[in-house]
Amino acid sequence: MLEWLKELTPETIIIFSALFLLLVLLLVIINQLKRIASRVGEQEFYINESLLEIDGIQYINLTIINKAFSTNHINVVGVELGNISHPIEEKVVMIAPRSKYQTRFDLNEIKPFVFNNRKKYRKFKIYVENEIGLRKAIKPRVNNKFMRKEFRKIMHAEKLDRKKKRFESGQYNLIERTGLIIGLLFRPFAKLKRHMALSTNKALRESEIRRQQKKEHDAIRYKLDQDEFKLNEIRIREQAIKENRTRELELEALKKAKELEIERIKLQTIKAEFTNAISEVESINTDKVAKEQLKSENVVEHSKKSKKTEHEHHPVVETTASNSIKVSEPVDESTEEVTLEPEVMDKPKKNRKKKSQIEVNEPVVETTDSIDQPEDAIQ
Repeated sequence: MLEWLKELTPETIIIFSALFLLLVLLLVIINQLKRIASRVGEQEFYINESLLEIDGIQYINLTIINKAFSTNHINVVGVELGNISHPIEEKVVMIAPRSKYQTRFDLNEIKPFVFNNRKKYRKFKIYVENEIGLRKAIKPRVNNKFMRKEFRKIMHAEKLDRKKKRFESGQYNLIERTGLIIGLLFRPFAKLKRHMALSTNKALRESEIRRQQKKEHDAIRYKLDQDEFKLNEIRIREQAIKENRTRELELEALKKAKELEIERIKLQTIKAEFTNAISEVESINTDKVAKEQLKSENVVEHSKKSKKTEHEHHPVVETTASNSIKVSEPVDESTEEVTLEPEVMDKPKKNRKKKSQIEVNEPVVETTDSIDQPEDAIQ
């Protein structure tokens, strides 16, 4: 066969591959057309179930989906157990194309039908039938699980009720009698076990109380330690503040002592300067100073007299705005001397010579303007 395949030409392989692809596409198209025809020509619908609880009451929530492109009419909704059907809702409901219909019913309504005094739980089905008699059924897994739990609870309650009645009447069965005999034989061990359990529980409870008390004591002790720690911290800070204040006072006292010492030194210096000044004043030779002052006074008087004689020979001429000439009168010597002497006497002795020179020069300053004038104007 491998040789036959090897002998095939590339054109033959291409033709066969194309035919295989065409066959696959044809099958896919036929399947799609079949599904479309079933949806368009048939009244196809699907069923979904869920468990719903409202105010502590459980309901079966049923959703009927119409996937067909035609309207579907639902007549019956019910429960099926084996070959027995139990309708729950019998009414005509129209479901539009590509739409759904929801309904719910109470589980307590179907419990008598599902349980039906049986010893073993059997799963039920939910069916929906349309107007043309097309029926679809599903096994509700969620609701069957819930109903199984409810069935076991009911059976257990009935079993306990029957056992209670037997114990009240004294009609035990074999298993119950065997259990009572074994319990009677092992009753001392049971009492010992109970006593050990009670004593152990009591000891554990007491230890738990002691541990709780110790925990409370430790909490109070810890709080006291924390308060003591905070108190010590505050004391240490207060001590540090006091020490800092003491150091500041010591520094301030040292500054004051230095200031007093400086003032004392200043006072001593001032006293020393004052004594030096007194010694300098006492060391002045009064005779010598008096002679020098007399000499200077004589020189000043001589210069004044020479100036006065010059004024007499050359009188000062003053010109006014109207070109009129005024001859200044000679100054009286006696009045000039009277005015000069008090000024010379009031001045200090050390500056007497300089002051007299200034006073002598004043008349010269006043006559400079008149001296600069031509002699022809005077004549």
